[in-house]
Amino acid sequence: MDWLEAGLMDEQLDLLKMRLPGAISKRKIQQRFLLALIILTLGVMALLSSFQHNGETNPESITSLHEPIGKFNGLNIFFIETSGRSCLTARQACGVESAARANPHASVTLYMEKTPIANLSRNKSDNDEVNCAITKFLLRRIENVRILRQNLLDHLEDTPLWEFYRSGLLNKSTTPLVHRSDAIRVALLWKNGGIYLDLDCIVMRPLDSLNNTVGTVRDFIPNWIENGVMAFSAGHPFLHFLMKSMSLAFRPDNYLSLGPSAVTEAILDFCDRDELPASTLLFCSRNSSLFIQPPDAFYAIGSGRADVFYQPKTDLADWNKLKHSFLSHIYDSGSGRPVPPTSLYAQLARDYCPFTYRTSEINGSF
Repeated sequence: MDWLEAGLMDEQLDLLKMRLPGAISKRKIQQRFLLALIILTLGVMALLSSFQHNGETNPESITSLHEPIGKFNGLNIFFIETSGRSCLTARQACGVESAARANPHASVTLYMEKTPIANLSRNKSDNDEVNCAITKFLLRRIENVRILRQNLLDHLEDTPLWEFYRSGLLNKSTTPLVHRSDAIRVALLWKNGGIYLDLDCIVMRPLDSLNNTVGTVRDFIPNWIENGVMAFSAGHPFLHFLMKSMSLAFRPDNYLSLGPSAVTEAILDFCDRDELPASTLLFCSRNSSLFIQPPDAFYAIGSGRADVFYQPKTDLADWNKLKHSFLSHIYDSGSGRPVPPTSLYAQLARDYCPFTYRTSEINGSF
């Protein structure tokens, strides 16, 4: 039995018990009743599948993730959500689930901002109930996932970014969610070490071989380093240099100024390079080094070909591009673009975050 299915019953019953607003249309009542009925049916099927042919319950099939596997291996994987919303979207939850599944011995941490950003839209949608149930599932049922709700900018304290933050410049950002996330991820990496992943990544392989590394892309800009996947040891001198550089590079109206462009320029300076060839170990200042991953490691399908993820028909050549990838960064996943069930995005989600995809697919919220 799939290790995620063991937790289906409780979360699906929670969905069934949700109270309907008093003033709601008959059509909405029917839709929600049907949704609850389908989810409850899935839960019953999941429980039935946990019984062996002789009628005995298989203990390993219903325990939490790590009881049959063992202890954590010390690998720290983390995500950041800076909006202040209480729940993840289904597409964000997919990234967390996929990382936990592919790295069952790792600690997977989701840092969520607990203070909503002013002027950020708070319109409730019909998908909120399913999204919150999925988020609760990740917290309750996957033992190697933890969710920390904090004032995330506090992590900038005792880093070179603290004075930059206290100056108030960050408050002038026209894209505060992006700029805050760019700064916080580097501070957390420098303090704690580990692997940072964007929430729009779908992880397909174990990540424990990654350390002191970032990935390049094959799109239209040469020597371009993305910051959606970053793996470093705590205290790595490049991260300290990067944070100093970010303070100078910040442009409130340029959403990339603390992200890929800052990382790329910092590596060129810190490692005294004119170019950044892929699959290269760079020997840099302060007796340190870092490795430039080839595009296929994280960004086999780059931003210039983002449409590939959403096309109804999947090209076999695109599947082959992902054969040697650790993960796939899904560009435009936060735009709300429809995801046809036969698309590459849907097939990746079905394979690597099955609980999230199955639950959200029922009401079309993926």
